[in-house]
Order: sequence, then structure tokens, then C-alpha cells
Amino acid sequence: MEARIIRRSLVTVAVGLAMGSAGVANATNGYFSHGYGTKAKGMGGVGMAISQDAYAPGINPAGIAGMESRIDGSLTYFRPERSFEASDPHRQAQEGEFPLAGGSVDSDSNNFFIPSLAFVQQIDADRSWGIALLGNGGMNTDYPAISRDCSGDGQPESGAGVFCDGTAGVNLEQLAIIPTYAQKFADGRVSVGFSPIISYQRFSAEGIGSFGEWSEDPDNLSSGRTDSSWGYGAQIGVQAELAEGARVGASYRSKIRAGDFDRYAGLFVNGGEFDIPSTYGLGFSVDVSPRVTLSADYQRIRYSEIDAIANPSANIYGVMAGDPDSRFGGSNGPGFGWDDVDVFKFGAQIDGGNGWIWRVGYNRGENPISSDDVTLNILAPAVMEDHFTFGFTREFGQHELNFAAMYAPRQRVRGENLFYQGQEVEIEMRQYELEIGYAYRF
Repeated sequence: MEARIIRRSLVTVAVGLAMGSAGVANATNGYFSHGYGTKAKGMGGVGMAISQDAYAPGINPAGIAGMESRIDGSLTYFRPERSFEASDPHRQAQEGEFPLAGGSVDSDSNNFFIPSLAFVQQIDADRSWGIALLGNGGMNTDYPAISRDCSGDGQPESGAGVFCDGTAGVNLEQLAIIPTYAQKFADGRVSVGFSPIISYQRFSAEGIGSFGEWSEDPDNLSSGRTDSSWGYGAQIGVQAELAEGARVGASYRSKIRAGDFDRYAGLFVNGGEFDIPSTYGLGFSVDVSPRVTLSADYQRIRYSEIDAIANPSANIYGVMAGDPDSRFGGSNGPGFGWDDVDVFKFGAQIDGGNGWIWRVGYNRGENPISSDDVTLNILAPAVMEDHFTFGFTREFGQHELNFAAMYAPRQRVRGENLFYQGQEVEIEMRQYELEIGYAYRF
């Protein structure tokens, strides 16, 4: 009876989250979170070889094999501080050029609250099934309508905005619904898990209507309206015990094929196409003493699979060369120029006794943005590299209180304005995150 009520509640929450009750802004490793689950986040995001809660399918679905029945819920406070700075234009703009106002501009809307929920039901000592609802990724910017010269006559216009179209920014939210089945083999030494993945994403953009002359569909370039799409993919994972206290794990998640953002057919490549890239990873974990565990993961995020993200910003120059497919929304249109990302995660866990468990970690992800692509990435300055983490668990019988914190120091990328030769633009971000979670084992 109790399990049936829990499952029914999970379905209700899943629908609520999918219909937009959760705001997501997880721009850490590109636009993915540095980890999934409060315990993993406290250890730098590791989880390929060590799985400790119902959030495990977010990293490796094999991790719930034989896991005891439990429900985990958490709330994350995430604060990304985004800004850019442009040098003063040094000459009169020519036709087709678009200088930015000189000076520094900070993005507003810095505070986000992100819920997560997961459930595991143990079938027997070797088998479990579950479902996890996780913020898969996201990005947000919100630049105010600053006063600036948009006519070229040297007179600032009130409320003109960064791109001469008022308040400017984007909002991308992604939710992953991950049902999972996992089972142990070889006398419990090997675990295998499989997850179909249902993805729901929302997107909006505003303040970039001035790019309309370079768009295939100017009416669906910068409406400010929120569009949404559903997608599907799959994930498979394995964990194995190499020796007592030594474990290895690996996972692969396919590209998630999503419906188009029709309201942004004039912005994204191929008329609004925006899939989610595949990822894969490998991890090791070893108990160096009865109380101390060390873990390390490697993950690769393949942004190059998604043209809307990976196409170079400079593709827009093809329009000037007479290639209509190089317009925003075209088959060879500009993207954000993101490269694939390699992520290295390291974590330590210490059993302090009396129900206390302590965690620390470090996450090093590559910055996907090069100096050639800074202009469009004013809207998506996901330049983070270093993440320092801390966390703990306090157990009370069948109950757990979990906590994790993350700090990512300021990172910058500088390059030339795509639309105005000689103007330097620097984008930057710094992040803070706090997460508190509760778990009940039954």
C-alpha cells in the first residue's frame, strides 16, 4: 500500500515538473550539472563506480541494482553570476557592422531553485527498479535594457539594450525523466542497468531581433515566447567489483532526439532543431580503509553532435558570401561554437561515525567556448572549469539528511566582436550552489 502511494505521488510530481514547475540553470560542465544527487555533488560529481542513492541513474543506471527501497528528494539553490565587458568602439560602424556598447554589463536573475526527486524499489537482493526526475541541463541570461547608441549618431537611446532590442537573454530548461531497471550478475560482482530517457525542455529568447536581417525566419527569432519539446533517448551502464573494496563503472547515454523549437525556427539550425548531446564515462572507486573511500570519474559530453550548439558563430559570414543556408535557422546557420567537453571528477568520502559521513571533491571540466565565439556566447557564457565541492550526510535510523555545496571561481574568455572588427569582448561567469536533501529508506 505504501509503495503504491509513493509511485502514484511520483507520477504526479513528474507531470508537474515536466509542465514547467521547475526552473533549471545548471551551467557548470557546459550546460550540464557537475553531478546528479546530493551525495555525488559533495564528491565532485563522481558516481560511475560508486552509487549511494536513488539519483544514481543520472550518472550510471547500474548503480541501483539490489539497492534497498528508498525515496530521495532535494532542493538546490544555484547562483550563477554572468556578465560581459566590451571595449569602446574605436571608429564609426560601417554597413553590416554591429558594435556593442563599451563597458561592463551584468546579467540579472541570479537566483534559481531546482528540485529533484528519485525513487528506488528493491525487487530482491539482486534486482531493483526506480525512477529519477533530474534537471538535465540549462542556461539563463537576462541582460537589462541599457541605454546605448544604436543609430550611429553618437546619442545614447534609453532602453535600447545590449543588442538594440531591449532586454536581452535566453532561458533553457531541461528535465530528464529516467525510469530504470538494474540487476546483479556473477554472484553480485557485476551490475548492469538500463534506462529509457524521456526529456522535456523549454526555451525562450528575447532582445536579439536586430539580427533579423541575417535570419531565415525573423518572426521566429526573438519573440520572448517560451517554446517546449519532448525528446527520447536511452542509457546503459555497468559496475563491477574488481577486488574487495575496489570497483569500476562505465555508462553511455545516447543522443536525445527532441522535437524542434518552432517558435525559434529563425534562430536554431535546421529550423529550430535542438537535440541533447550524448555522453559517456568511466570511473573507479576504492576503499583505502574501512572509513575512507576515494573515487575518480571521467566523462565526455559530445556537444559537437548538436549543430545548434556546435556550429561556429562565424558561419554567419556565409550570408555575406551569398550562401542563404548560413542564415540563422538555416542548414548551415551559426551556432554557439561549443567544442566537446572532457570532465574529470575526484571525490573522497569519510565515515565519521555516529551517523556522520563527510565528503569533499573537485571537478575539472573544459571550457567549451573559444575566443572566436564570444559574441553570441554573451547569451550563454558557460565558461566554467574548476568546481570545488563539500558535503555531508547525517543518518537517523531510516532517515537521511544530505547536504552539498559547490563553488566555481570566476572564469573568463576574451575575443573579437563577431560583427565589428577590432572591438574586444570578454564574457565571464562565477557560480555558487547549495543543495539540501532528505531520504527515507524502507
